[in-house]
Amino acid sequence: MVNTAKVKGRIVEKGKTIQMIAPKIPCSPYTLGQKIGNETPMNLDEVIVLCDELEIKQEEFPEFFLQRKLQNTTKN
Repeated sequence: MVNTAKVKGRIVEKGKTIQMIAPKIPCSPYTLGQKIGNETPMNLDEVIVLCDELEIKQEEFPEFFLQRKLQNTTKN
């Protein structure tokens, strides 16, 4: 899963917008927003482009793209 907060933070940090990055994926800004928000799947080629655009280093990759979905831990 994409760590949405971290990816969005990196977009801002690098002075970019979803609208600037989307054509390089290629997809619409709306679709890229859905992918970053984990609403639609992102394939490896798209992740590679995003890493290049956001200067995400290999050692940072797990922080941005290998997040597990938290399970509901509410006790009944």
